[in-house]
Amino acid sequence: MNPIRLLATALMLAVLAACATTPPDPSLLDNARSAIEQAEAANAEEYAPIELRYARERLQSASDALQNERPDDARRLAEQAEIEAQLALARTRAALARAELQRKQEDLEQIRADLVEVFGEEVIRQ
Repeated sequence: MNPIRLLATALMLAVLAACATTPPDPSLLDNARSAIEQAEAANAEEYAPIELRYARERLQSASDALQNERPDDARRLAEQAEIEAQLALARTRAALARAELQRKQEDLEQIRADLVEVFGEEVIRQ
């Protein structure tokens, strides 16, 4: 094989290899971003600030890994960010549910006190 043909073949293979490398997909971070937005909307900053901070930090690390062409690290960190955000959301919902339960119990106690005031102690014993 002549050297020019060999060089041309090698050059074509190099060009094909360069074209075959696809950049990491930036949408890889979308689920984590969405989960963080949901947690923020539910007021996780107040009820689960640590988990929300971890989620944000992992999302930033995932973004950095994506920019540095480390898609496996980016995927792992994005999944961790999503899980942290889901945990923040769950803790926020639990805290809100506990607060609602406390309000309902206080309302119930007020109703009992009102019944006792109007009808006497015997209304509670029945």
